[in-house]
Amino acid sequence: MGIKKRKEKMKLKKLIKKINKENAPPNGWKPEDKIKDKPEEGKIYALTGGPNDKCIANGNSWKESEC
Repeated sequence: MGIKKRKEKMKLKKLIKKINKENAPPNGWKPEDKIKDKPEEGKIYALTGGPNDKCIANGNSWKESEC
């Protein structure tokens, strides 16, 4: 009989804390790090595009990605 591998499950809350800890700036998060740009209801945005397109996937803001 073979050895069964144990699948480890991580709760979402714990996973979020782990990812934040691994990716946090050296001095921690500051209020100015908070995302201020949000999508507005009724507007259309480019989520994906080519290498030079203004879209969310390329790191542009919601405002910059507005169609």
